[in-house]
Amino acid sequence: MASDQHQAQTDDEPRALSDHQVRDKHSREQVQRWREEAARYHQRWFRVMNNPYGRD
Repeated sequence: MASDQHQAQTDDEPRALSDHQVRDKHSREQVQRWREEAARYHQRWFRVMNNPYGRD
């Protein structure tokens, strides 16, 4: 019964892996590097989006 409830909860999970599964597989340092890399890409994307070139 408990496994059925757990399965129902995981079926509704939109992410491919839960946070717990990621923490089990990867070190805290690796996850932090991914977050920092994502932040850099995000900042770079907004610099491109806010570039006034060609808007005139």
